[in-house]
Amino acid sequence: MRSLQIFGVLGLLVAAPPAQTQEAGIPNLSQEEIASHLTQWTPPIFPAIAQAAQVVGEVVLRVEIGPEGMVRSTKVVSGPPMLRQATIDSVKSWRYQPFHQGDASIAVTGNVAVTFGLDKKKPIVHTPHEPAGDGTYTTTVNVGLPEDRDGPDRAIAARFYPVWETCTGGVMTHKIDANTTTACQKAAAIADEFAPDSRYIERRGAYVYAATAFANKGDLQAALPYANKAVGVVKLGQDGASGSEAAYSTRGHIRAFLGDMEGGDADMTIAENFARKMENTFALKRDLQFHADLLNRMNRLQDVQVKLNEAAKL
Repeated sequence: MRSLQIFGVLGLLVAAPPAQTQEAGIPNLSQEEIASHLTQWTPPIFPAIAQAAQVVGEVVLRVEIGPEGMVRSTKVVSGPPMLRQATIDSVKSWRYQPFHQGDASIAVTGNVAVTFGLDKKKPIVHTPHEPAGDGTYTTTVNVGLPEDRDGPDRAIAARFYPVWETCTGGVMTHKIDANTTTACQKAAAIADEFAPDSRYIERRGAYVYAATAFANKGDLQAALPYANKAVGVVKLGQDGASGSEAAYSTRGHIRAFLGDMEGGDADMTIAENFARKMENTFALKRDLQFHADLLNRMNRLQDVQVKLNEAAKL
């Protein structure tokens, strides 16, 4: 019997290697093909200086994705200079299900687009998994006009994002140190200050990363309350399937390792349903395999085989 392994959903992410020159001869894929393999992503942060100057527009990056599914180089194709670095910083951390040619994993290249907008409407983040109105697979980051963002929320966000970047950077590079844990704990504490009917993605993300940081450190008792908060945000119904899968999968791992097999079973079932909804085979396969290990511990051998059979087809 295989032993349970603690992955913390976001702990699966690793930092992209330093940028390299894109190699000639690798397959060039469409935006749709690139987007269909995306498994983990963090929305770009709209630079405050660009918001103040009301700079908007689309940034297009040419990316090279390695055989392991990590972005190993980026090159700006077009876009406002003020928005380029924020796009690069975000896209470099995205993770893709490996692309295959036959049985071999291969490197590919293609375009990734991010659109920044300012509007008086409710802030939105459009997922790159879904086609935009013009048929492209651009990630849309739409925030309120600067005059609408004054006050407590803007001040909280100004404190949140620098700490959040330290937290996510540490977790994504598998750092198990006090600096990462402290940053994630602080980011989660600041996220608590946001209004309960706002900043759903930031709050859920902060709680998932904090749970992952503590779980990777082995402090599951400290990790569980953050995982519970992440699921609580998801239950408000304002998050996407990707974030919901991350929240439930993270809590499912933690509950299982704490000995709450029934709770872990319930969470993994929900996580799998969200993974199926977004057609994320990478996340679904990972969840199914962990769930099979958990069910094996519960001596539910028939259910184990069902999970393994589904995973084998992905």
